[in-house]
Amino acid sequence: MAKVVTCRHFVKLKGIKISWTRISRETHFACQFFTSNKTCTASQGISFASRGIKSRTTSACVNPLLELQGYVATPIVPADKAVFTPSQTEVTQALKLFSLTTGTRREAATFVGSYADASQLPDTSLPEVAFLGRSNVGKSSLIQCLLRAHSNVHVSVSKTPGHTRTLNLYRLGQHFTLVDMPGYGYNMPLNFQQSVELYLQSSRRLCRTFLLLDGQVGLTKGDHTAIQMLREFGVPYVVVVTKIDKVGRHVLLRNLLSVMEYCHGEAGHTCFSQPFLVSSRTQDGVTLLQTFIAYITGCVRIQGL
Repeated sequence: MAKVVTCRHFVKLKGIKISWTRISRETHFACQFFTSNKTCTASQGISFASRGIKSRTTSACVNPLLELQGYVATPIVPADKAVFTPSQTEVTQALKLFSLTTGTRREAATFVGSYADASQLPDTSLPEVAFLGRSNVGKSSLIQCLLRAHSNVHVSVSKTPGHTRTLNLYRLGQHFTLVDMPGYGYNMPLNFQQSVELYLQSSRRLCRTFLLLDGQVGLTKGDHTAIQMLREFGVPYVVVVTKIDKVGRHVLLRNLLSVMEYCHGEAGHTCFSQPFLVSSRTQDGVTLLQTFIAYITGCVRIQGL
């Protein structure tokens, strides 16, 4: 049961006044992965790099973070923090979920529906993964890329900021559900609180929220507000930096380090220590993200670490 605190705070973005309801709650998850108050062990599928980031994967699953590491002497992800480094075998297992290799309708992705009110979402036992970010950051494009092998599913994508107005649910077989949420900031829908905020507060199947940040722009005021909201709601989240193909390496690194400092600079944060860097156009980093999704939803076990 959510415990709502009566006070509110307001943030003004580009002429739009946004209100995040301050709320604390007991969070329920279909799948527990990383938490801010628990040290993950090797048996949980986490590799702790002693000198920067080390990868066990082959070229089929390249982590773009490794390239950026070459520009700085100190580890981007501190050596005592968790780094997700699956083996090629584990990557292959995860990709079977997204590639529709079985050819069966049971495993195919389906569009569940669009919902303006989170209270109207269908009841399901499947774990959920949500995508949050400012308008035009690439949420729908990333979901389209993740499900690209499933030609039967149409993910609506537009260059117009604020194109997504509702919670759009995509179910991958009997495994998990991807939730595409309306963007905040420019052209934000009036039902944002009733859809996004209510969903984040009330969903008992949400096992991870991906906070998408534009690699070209870096952190915005809206992103600061979103991070504060996630912290207040007690929602564990993972940073995904998008559009990495459209920005130079040094600018990307500068923006990434700023993100890392802000997201991990306060005690009690709920952000996973490793950011994921992706490009929906070139598909860089997408395979690693697909593997991570398969893992946090309990579809793939990571062993031997």
